[in-house]
Amino acid sequence: MALGLAVLGFPSLAPATGDTASAGSPAPPKPQQRARLPKRLAADFHTHIGTRLPALRPHFEAAASDTGIRWQMLAGLGYQESRWRPAAVSPRGAQGVMMLMPQTARKMGVADVFSPGENIMGGARYLAYMKERIPKRIQDPDRIWMAMAAYNIGIGHLEDARIITQMRKKNPDRWSDVRANLPRLSDPHWHSRVKRGYANGRETVEFVERVSQFTAILENATLDSQAGQTHSNAR
Repeated sequence: MALGLAVLGFPSLAPATGDTASAGSPAPPKPQQRARLPKRLAADFHTHIGTRLPALRPHFEAAASDTGIRWQMLAGLGYQESRWRPAAVSPRGAQGVMMLMPQTARKMGVADVFSPGENIMGGARYLAYMKERIPKRIQDPDRIWMAMAAYNIGIGHLEDARIITQMRKKNPDRWSDVRANLPRLSDPHWHSRVKRGYANGRETVEFVERVSQFTAILENATLDSQAGQTHSNAR
């Protein structure tokens, strides 16, 4: 498979014909990336595509149909959050595949947070909710990656990062500019000047990069699988 594990620059996120996404939905957007997947993480991810993803993929596809966000992106988010472990629990109390906090799970209508289907749907709807809270003038691809950042750091801290971006005479509506300024939320010189104070923006930058890398690999895997099936049918 042409997966490009050492993804640099902009990964290929071409749409996969025939997969489960809302009709007419755009190809997944491509954020700027600066880091490679560590070899061990890449190896684990490929192993889990074969061992853990098959049972969860129908739930990601159902959530994609519900929200219009492509299943590969939702699966990439789920892997970054829990390594696709339905029983995962974080030290801060987040739970399930999409690592939902109890309050978020209730807000998204999740009754059983350890049910993969409910948890994945709740996480997808929460990401869609974050996207709706991004100013309407911001279009994809910037919009979805800002929503992904908000999923991790919170919409308030994302807004603070956008304010810092504007303070520094950059474009607060462009993800690449906001991305560059998110780490300043841990700098007292900057976080003391915004409403919500300190946050680990560097962690959020890595979070979004990892999701984009996992998404790219899943997209390419889907394309390779479809190409192989087409070749087989043509024989």
